Amino acid sequence: MSKDYNAAVGEVMALRKEVGELKAALDHTTQVSQLRANDIFGRGTEKLSDIIDAEPAREETDEADEEPENTSNAADASQKHGGQKHGGKGTRNKGKKKAGKRGDDFSRLPRKDVYRLDAEALDKKYGKGNWRIAFWHVHPSLQEIPSSTYALYTHTPVISVGLEHSLVTIPYEAPLWQRSFASPSIVAWILYLKYFLSVPLYRQELMFAALGLSLSRQTMCIWVLHFASVFFEPVCSFLLVKLLAVPYHQCDETTFLVNKDGRPAGRKSYMWVHTTSELSEENPVIMFCYEPTRETEHLRKFYKDFEGYISCDAYCSYRVLSKEKEGAVIICGCMMHMRRRFVESLSLVDKSGMDDEAVAQLPETKALILIGKIYDADEPLKALTADERKIRREQEVKPLVEEYFNYIESFDTSDPMMGERLKDAINYSINQKEYLSRFLSDGHIPADNGFAERCIRPFSVFRSNVMFCDSVSGARATATMFSIVETARANDANVYWYLRYILEKMPHEVKSLEDSFLETMMPWSEEYREYEKRHSSQGPLELGANEFLEQPRAPRKKEMPTDGDKSEKVA
Repeated sequence: MSKDYNAAVGEVMALRKEVGELKAALDHTTQVSQLRANDIFGRGTEKLSDIIDAEPAREETDEADEEPENTSNAADASQKHGGQKHGGKGTRNKGKKKAGKRGDDFSRLPRKDVYRLDAEALDKKYGKGNWRIAFWHVHPSLQEIPSSTYALYTHTPVISVGLEHSLVTIPYEAPLWQRSFASPSIVAWILYLKYFLSVPLYRQELMFAALGLSLSRQTMCIWVLHFASVFFEPVCSFLLVKLLAVPYHQCDETTFLVNKDGRPAGRKSYMWVHTTSELSEENPVIMFCYEPTRETEHLRKFYKDFEGYISCDAYCSYRVLSKEKEGAVIICGCMMHMRRRFVESLSLVDKSGMDDEAVAQLPETKALILIGKIYDADEPLKALTADERKIRREQEVKPLVEEYFNYIESFDTSDPMMGERLKDAINYSINQKEYLSRFLSDGHIPADNGFAERCIRPFSVFRSNVMFCDSVSGARATATMFSIVETARANDANVYWYLRYILEKMPHEVKSLEDSFLETMMPWSEEYREYEKRHSSQGPLELGANEFLEQPRAPRKKEMPTDGDKSEKVA
């Protein structure tokens, strides 16, 4: 009996252990499922008031067919926008940007003025010479020029020379590619649609077909690969030189699928992004790099001769690079990733039976409020110079950072009652304290890596539409074009006109043995700015009756006809 009893006790203990393990596995799976549901159907926000007020996301709802605000995948949670403020009470709309005045909304558009005046009608109503223009009312409206694709036939002569009538053909030099009907305008438009608006080539093929043009996706693909390699890669290489000359960088990476890369099907590739610091005084440069893996080797190659600071997440390869280049490369942490862990932990807490006071006492809520205070203090300092920012951070931000870490370090993460997500958030802050506090030592270092994440966000949208690249050359062309497009966007350049500018200028410049012309290919160059100003202001404007491009004036009394002069003088 004693033997059977001991065996039964052992069996019960084993079952209890198994039940505990299964319960832990079930809790973990439930949390992952809930976070996945929040990622798909929930709001893409880390604002504390929104998280507390929001109802838990459900996998099946009546509104499931509506487009969610956050379209990123769970694997791409790091691609969400950052920099939102937290803490304190407020409404959902409190942090939203209000629409500016109408004049400010139109300030970046080309402006055309039209003066409408029907002098004859006014003469009939008020009498000739009995009225004048006191001032003009302005009525702004938006006008659109529909996209039109047309065939341009360029004729070059064949001349007859001398009495012998020898025929001489005047050579025709194609603007882009010999014996190709590609032009800078159509290629720039295709690249703009694909890499700025994320329209795949097969959809562009349908669009051109609707316009009456049979332009296959295969032809467009050949154009993209060719022009990216010949004309855009030299510009991209020069941008890389500019980037590495700045000692303050930000980095991020995301997955990408390349079908034919020499590996088994379905293996993930990666697109890395390297940018100048958000707080750098230099012109922003954004560089995309395709790599088949996420290994440290890419960082070793890219930052071979680099010395400076890199803001990034806690991925181990950055730490490995810092150790290998000790003293030359200094890694800085990201408070957005620190905050995101508390947001995830708070989203898993069942707050249905809690009042506001109970929610405010949660460790996650208190941590988010303290983080929000740090952001509230640091955000206004972005308008200052680096030296002024460092001084103000020492006075205003550093005490808040110390207060946060004092609170976080007061927890005992060995407590079995503490949730796994909360433990992870606390341990992340403690382990990354040195890197997370580094922004206090230099005014050029941002508090988070949000700028790099926002730069890589357009690529995530592109990836969801295009889904994959078929070849390595296509992936490299994609990296080149995104470097050009996103750098142009960051420098407030019109992306279409910048692409067209490069396609128009580079065919004449690449034949040169010198590369000094590449300075004029930058989106911040005076040459490009003048080009954009000149071209973006063009466009057909059809005038209606009694409309003028120049300001007309009313007829003057001395110009009115007299009894002895029956001929009318026109004002």
